[in-house]
Amino acid sequence: MGNVLASHLRSCLLAALVTIACAGITAAEEMPAFWKKSMTGDPATNHYIAEAMKPLDNPDAQTLRVVKLANTLATLCSGASLDKKALYAYMTAARFAEIKGKAYNEAAFLADSSFRYFDYRALAHLCAGSAYLFGPQGHLAPGLLEIGKAGKGGKPAMGYDPANPLVILPPIARKS
Repeated sequence: MGNVLASHLRSCLLAALVTIACAGITAAEEMPAFWKKSMTGDPATNHYIAEAMKPLDNPDAQTLRVVKLANTLATLCSGASLDKKALYAYMTAARFAEIKGKAYNEAAFLADSSFRYFDYRALAHLCAGSAYLFGPQGHLAPGLLEIGKAGKGGKPAMGYDPANPLVILPPIARKS
């Protein structure tokens, strides 16, 4: 009787584990098909690229936003990697090192504010347009990203979870 109970318990435990594993697999669904029409490298059809191309009123905040966006896409988009030499050249040309003290903290706040409602849809659209923004002939900051797959933008490296679409990005570190 004890062996039958232990065998039944193992079977129930195995069934529960399989159910949990299947639920985990289906949680990372494919993104909605209607997004794909606007996931282009053209700001006329991709609202998220058009928004990224609009400069912020504060040039220091714009510099910090570009650096954060490039880092985000290099980290979260498949097939994209940060070109550190190009990033250093951009930061030097934008006088990144000269943003200090209160001006830096205000710029960091403004730059972070542009990522306040960042979600998977924004990430997917920006990954698709990453070559347009940061590729070799990038329109926002050329050459910051090395784009794989024949120079086209990619997709997010993580799966889509419709129950939790927000993508939490770490804030830009403030200076004291």
